[in-house]
Amino acid sequence: MQYCGPEDELSWSEWQVLWSLGEAVTTTAKAICGQSGLSKTKISRAVKVLDERGYLERKRDAHDRRFELLSLTPAGSVRFAAFRQRASEFQHRLEAIVDMPYLSALDTGLGGLEDLMAAGHFRQISAMAEGSLA
Repeated sequence: MQYCGPEDELSWSEWQVLWSLGEAVTTTAKAICGQSGLSKTKISRAVKVLDERGYLERKRDAHDRRFELLSLTPAGSVRFAAFRQRASEFQHRLEAIVDMPYLSALDTGLGGLEDLMAAGHFRQISAMAEGSLA
């Protein structure tokens, strides 16, 4: 599945990694897993693809060699800036056509979901839901 337009050819997990790195100066794949709610495997694959495309660079953490610190390259920063511009344009179009109280409620709800994901609760809820379906 593609996101961000046909010229970008990014998967959802690749988009998540690129966006996370665009919002942070430097971070780790583990931190992106916690923030996005995606598995370590999906994030690792996305990091590999983005590295091969020249969008990110990896450096070993000097304090803990088990971790790689990830950051955007200049090409990755340009791609992120284009995504951010598109997101801003979409936000403005959405605000022009959607009732503001509804948009505010939606924003509050999505903010709550982001908080759950950042705290790692999203995986717990997903695991509980999967267990109830078995």
